Amino acid sequence: MDHYNEQLIRKLSEPKDIFLRILICFLTSAVIFICVGAMILFGFPMLIIIAAGACYLAYLLLSGTFIEYEYIVTNNDLDIDKISGKRKRKRLITVKLDTVRSWGEYTGKTDPNANATVMASDATGRNMWYLDADHEKYGKVTVLFTPSEETVYNINFGVPYSARKKLAPRDDGRNKESDGNL
Repeated sequence: MDHYNEQLIRKLSEPKDIFLRILICFLTSAVIFICVGAMILFGFPMLIIIAAGACYLAYLLLSGTFIEYEYIVTNNDLDIDKISGKRKRKRLITVKLDTVRSWGEYTGKTDPNANATVMASDATGRNMWYLDADHEKYGKVTVLFTPSEETVYNINFGVPYSARKKLAPRDDGRNKESDGNL
């Protein structure tokens, strides 16, 4: 049986994200004020193009501060992508699930021997999971993420048997008893 799952997680705004948005708005307002003021005082109509360009650049920068993560489980692979502003996608890591040494709910401690850590969670600190694996490019890797119940279920089938978690049985509709109505 093939296992496939996609999950999209939106990262919540952190104080640094909010500060960056305020800074972008403030700088854009300053550039527009200077351009419009210079255009009125000195009669340079081309400055309106610079003001419009500043607005467009501000839009691009502001939308880039909204981050989403996509987890894709395909049989024995876990792909994690970072999506910035719903327009720019970057593959963070692909983990072969048969190289997983351990995984489970995150308690605040990571593998001290990990060469790299990939943070792809929603930044709430709740329902976070970790995954320690061997990666062909980065060596020992720790992945911190926020999977749904279905994603956990599909990952569990790909990891080695010794690392599998005992999960509650899923109710997929096939285990329901008949109510007598046919």
